[in-house]
Amino acid sequence: MSESIREFFSTDWGSMTHVDWTGLAIVLLLTLLMIGLYIWVFRPSNRDKFEQYRDFVNQDKDNEEDIRREVEHGKAR
Repeated sequence: MSESIREFFSTDWGSMTHVDWTGLAIVLLLTLLMIGLYIWVFRPSNRDKFEQYRDFVNQDKDNEEDIRREVEHGKAR
């Protein structure tokens, strides 16, 4: 069983073309960017920055004064 799994996941690195290497580099770069983004967004010190946008879908368009006040409040910190 382990031999068939090892064969399934094996890679012939020597036969990879430049397109294969470019695709691998893009996938690794995007993975690192996403991990960095998750770390940045979920840091407790950034909570107040993102908390002001919690209900932006449900806010009334007529209530622009409250929206402006909340945005300014987030910038004050």
